[in-house]
Parts: sequence; C-alpha cells; structure tokens
Amino acid sequence: MELSMWKSSGQFFDWKGHSIFVQDTAASNKPVLLLIHGFPTSSYDFHLLWPELAETHRLIAFDMLGYGYSAKPANWDYSIFQQADIAEALLKAKGIHSCQVLTHDVGDTVGQELIARSVGGKLCFTAEKVILLNGGLFPETHRAILVQKLMLSPLGFLFTRLMKKAKLRASLRGVCSASLREEDIDAAWALIAHNQGNLRMHKLIQYMRERRENRDRWVGALQNAGMPLVLIDGVEDPISGEHMVQRFEELVPGHTVVRLPGLGHYPHLEDAPKVLSVLKPFLIP
Repeated sequence: MELSMWKSSGQFFDWKGHSIFVQDTAASNKPVLLLIHGFPTSSYDFHLLWPELAETHRLIAFDMLGYGYSAKPANWDYSIFQQADIAEALLKAKGIHSCQVLTHDVGDTVGQELIARSVGGKLCFTAEKVILLNGGLFPETHRAILVQKLMLSPLGFLFTRLMKKAKLRASLRGVCSASLREEDIDAAWALIAHNQGNLRMHKLIQYMRERRENRDRWVGALQNAGMPLVLIDGVEDPISGEHMVQRFEELVPGHTVVRLPGLGHYPHLEDAPKVLSVLKPFLIP
C-alpha cells in the first residue's frame, strides 16, 4: 500500500488530548491482531504484511505517541508505560476484549509491558498470543548502533538536528539485508520528519534507559507469560540478532523460536513473503 493511501485510509484517536493515528480494517467477524511498530518508524512498517493478514484477521495498528502521523509534543517525557496505556485505551474504545499481538523493536518492549500487566491481572484485554520480531528483549544483549548511542547521549538534542535522510538510510542499510527497498526508506524518513518528529528522536530513544531500569519487570513478564510467545528473528541483525535469540532460549525456554537466516532488523520489510510464510501458521484463526 502506498504511503498516501495508508494515511487517507486511517483514522485518529484522541488520547488525553493527543491525536493518535490508527489503522483498523474493522472486520468485526475476524479475530483481532494488534500490531505495534518499532523505533524510529511507524505502523507503516507493516504495510507489506497488511493485505494478506487482513484476509484472515481484523488488523489494528497505531503510530505510537511521537511517531508517524501521531502527535509529537515537544515538551513531553515519552515512556513505554504511556505507549502501553495508549494500546489499552484504543482497544477499550473499540470494545475489543481479546486479541493477538505482533510487535517489533521498541514495540516488543511495549508488548512486554502489556504482558507484565496481564501477569499482574491488570490488563484490560486478553492477550491470546504475543509474536515478537527483532527487538531488545534483554538490555544485556542489545547492541545499540552509533546513531542510537549519540541520540541517547547528553548531546542527543543537538545530534537530532543533524539527522537527515542520508543518515537514516545509512543506519538502516547497516542493520538490514540488501533487500530493504529504497521506497521504504523514503517513507520511513517522511514519517519521521512529519510534524518535526526528527527533533523528538532523542526523547523517544529514552526507552533504552527504561529497558535497563525495568529489566526485572519486563524480562520477568516473558518468563511468567500466561500466553504462548513466538519469537521470529532476522538473525543477521547486529542489534538483536542471533545473540539475542540465544539469550531468549536461555531465559525464556518452552516457547517457539523461528530464525530467519539472511535477514536483519526489519525482516517484515526486507522479505515480507518469508515473514508471512512463518508468521501465519502461528496466528490463531
């Protein structure tokens, strides 16, 4: 789906006075799949999976606060806990009581917080299954690239002002396979830069600190999850590849792991047919 069509077919949801961009296929007769995107991109990351998944499931995705077409307040302390609050509020507003969840990158961490709430009996919906794509599930195995380290530094606010599409392209090319399409890099930059979102990146990336501060809660959520977990990972990813998968198998045994050789950090953009082929059998019909 082209980016212009993605935007025009979406809707907006109000969360505490902030506009949140939402995609919802609104197929009431199909099981619900909630999709949560990664940093620094948006829900458009799932556009190559969207048509085929929509044949069997009602798909709901949203741009997290600070991302994509959603509001990007300048004076705001962005938090994983808030993004999880938005996910809950959105499903509650739509009257959805159960769903499966597909997450990627920082979306994995939001998913971990939702699982933690489920473990504690405080989640407003039933998460039937959580499927995780490449992401920093364990702070000790997350290998941040230089751009991320610079944005996280005390001078991050200056570095974000120097961030241009060429730098994003170089960063994505460094963590993905050669099959990542140029048009998806263009779309990623357009959505990052929309409403000056590129100037918020040093604030958004504070999730890396949150991961360290809340490691016990979020790793414990995986270890005590009351629903099936599936990890699908592009193992060539230098950030969260094979080394992260091995840590998952060590700390969270008994769940399904699928390795995708030859793919990197954005497997669903690098080779959507391959991801669909391994993803669809795990989805509850």
